[in-house]
Amino acid sequence: MSIYKDQMDFLLQEMQRLLDSYNKELEQSATGHLVVSSTRGKRYYYQNLEGAESYTKVSLNNKPEAVRELARKEFLVRSSEALSSNIRIIGNALKHYRDEQLDALKAKMHKAYLDLPDEYFLCSDFEGAGNYSQRDDYSKRRHDAWAAEDYEMSSFNPEGRRFPTSRGLMVRSKSEQHIAEQLYKYDVPFRYEQMLHLDDLSFSVDFTFQGFNNDEFYWEHAGMMDLKEYAYRHNRKMRYFEANEIVPWKNLIVTYDVNGVVNIPFINSIIEHEVIPKL
Repeated sequence: MSIYKDQMDFLLQEMQRLLDSYNKELEQSATGHLVVSSTRGKRYYYQNLEGAESYTKVSLNNKPEAVRELARKEFLVRSSEALSSNIRIIGNALKHYRDEQLDALKAKMHKAYLDLPDEYFLCSDFEGAGNYSQRDDYSKRRHDAWAAEDYEMSSFNPEGRRFPTSRGLMVRSKSEQHIAEQLYKYDVPFRYEQMLHLDDLSFSVDFTFQGFNNDEFYWEHAGMMDLKEYAYRHNRKMRYFEANEIVPWKNLIVTYDVNGVVNIPFINSIIEHEVIPKL
């Protein structure tokens, strides 16, 4: 089993699911698109109703909901284009993916290596990018102080936090326990289950970090996507995050268990390349 390939497969499925939902929403969208004109420094919005040979402009002055609906439509169109392109790219990459797991690699090795124990190949003293505390003492002290401040932590089902970390933090799953321990190893300050209030709903985020501009970014780990109710809540949260400009590759990291297993080298790579550079 290649956990990276499984992650890509899951990402592909999520992107296709999102594309399908966007296309369904587009079917119900208003016709035409938004145009704007400016007179004496004041902006006037119109709905461009396209016809076969001409178009009609409908004034949207004092109709902010109509403007918002057309803005949402434009986002859906552009995002669907990007998703379709990315789905093709990832799908093509999966066709050419090479398994990086030891069993698959041994099949290509010289026979001299075949009887050696697995730990000969897998153990390493290399620690990657190094701890954050080794990089910038001032920033580290600032982030430490931020993490130590009182914050609004989720009060949902505190009994569900059954897994202790080495520093006494109680978390809800072994996967979160592993992630927390790796963050400790890299000396990265974080807040666990900090509350976010978005629109009319409130959510907790698994791990919150303070960026170098004092902006916060987040890490969500989904561990039970095989459970229908859990998957529904996770996808609902992702939609609210998106509506509030909390999106992957910008200020949100999303990882998943694969067959109930969290991959530590993969988690370390995320910390080194996605978390530490933003601090």
